[in-house]
Amino acid sequence: MVELQYADWHAFNIAVHVTAGALGLLVGIIPMVSQKGGARHLLFGQAFVPCATLALVTATVGIVFFDPPPALIAATLTAGYQFVGSLRSLHLKDRGPGFFDALLAIACLAACVWLFSSMSSGTRSWPPALGYGTAGFLSLVALYDLSRHAWAVSWLAHARPLDHGLKMTSAYFAMLAAGAGNILRDYQPFSQVGPTVLGVFVAVVLAVSYLRKRKNA
Repeated sequence: MVELQYADWHAFNIAVHVTAGALGLLVGIIPMVSQKGGARHLLFGQAFVPCATLALVTATVGIVFFDPPPALIAATLTAGYQFVGSLRSLHLKDRGPGFFDALLAIACLAACVWLFSSMSSGTRSWPPALGYGTAGFLSLVALYDLSRHAWAVSWLAHARPLDHGLKMTSAYFAMLAAGAGNILRDYQPFSQVGPTVLGVFVAVVLAVSYLRKRKNA
């Protein structure tokens, strides 16, 4: 009976996670390609937030109770940290990063250290090599977040909107890479590396577009 209940809860958590993640990926593409700050961007961006939140909460439940491989934990942590960081950038519209942001970055770095020390175990779908790369990238993002305290005035004046856009884009493609890695397991590592590379390309395009608009302005 206990094993049956455990399996039922696990299946239910996976179903909610997949549904929320799929809806989030469908909705999230709209604010990414629409005019930043426009009505469509705001509407679909607000719709993406609860979908991504539910997907990340159920992913966290899976991490806590169902013992996934460390590489998958790294992918989930990357999506979650970038997602929260993007929302924080919106919240910090009239001030620079504070104590909470520093604490969040330090906690993320501590989690990355734990991941590096635990990455020797893995699966065919989630090998350690993917985990090391993901945790390494996330460590760089957390170090960048800590550095913002040294140039908070300039960050607030020039980089905050870009911070929001790039982190939300990274969170979106981290969700896509994790989903593709789980669903298309026979095509690993390309099923996860492909969305990751595409995400980097989209982030570069968005950054260049933002910088050009600021220069013209």
